[in-house]
Amino acid sequence: MPSIMAYTDVHRAFLQAVSHHGTVSAKQAYKILCSAYGKYHTDETVPTEDHIPDVVASINAKISRYCQKINFVHYEPVETDFYVFCNLSDSPLDRLQTHYTESEVSFFGLVLKEIACSEEHKIRPIVCLNLTGEITGKSVSKVRAEELLEEWEKLGYFVQLDGMWNFGPRIVAEFDRFLNVHYEDEMHKCLLCKESTFYGIKCKNCPETFHKECMKTYLRRLQTAPAARSCGLFQYLIEVCF
Repeated sequence: MPSIMAYTDVHRAFLQAVSHHGTVSAKQAYKILCSAYGKYHTDETVPTEDHIPDVVASINAKISRYCQKINFVHYEPVETDFYVFCNLSDSPLDRLQTHYTESEVSFFGLVLKEIACSEEHKIRPIVCLNLTGEITGKSVSKVRAEELLEEWEKLGYFVQLDGMWNFGPRIVAEFDRFLNVHYEDEMHKCLLCKESTFYGIKCKNCPETFHKECMKTYLRRLQTAPAARSCGLFQYLIEVCF
């Protein structure tokens, strides 16, 4: 478990950078940490990536009173780790109102719903753009919709992979509760860790889904069990994971 460190200017600089960007990869987070150390602790040893969880734990202990948190997310579609600044005090859609018009927030909600309700949580770009016709109130042009999608991708809300729009790491970190409340039937939880599986491994023969990392850990424990080896699901997951 990460340790709680004394709160310093390094922590303040790291928090400021992550909250400004919203979503940063683990590599970006390390660069931010090194920069902060270089500015405020020039006489100390250069930190390693292993320092980041401790820094984040200390920051979260400080900002939890404000219903804020930096969440760690392993984003399975690209096998990359991210740190996401989350404000947990109200609805994530309500927070968008300070940056976007009511119609633009409506468009965001429509894209969110469409991806949540799709079988693999991914939709084609043309589907996204056609959602502009469902916006109530002032219309949003398709040109503006494309601009918004590009902006939301930079912020980590959505990610375009293989020509399809997917949930991004910020949705995984910040919208988990919202999606499970509003689209309960479409959301699934990993049978092993009980957390939401936005993009996991699905069995061909049953509705269960698993995080890839959870299943890798689980399979390693079962590899020496003869009974487990005879399980069709076990053999399928061995092929997928290894």
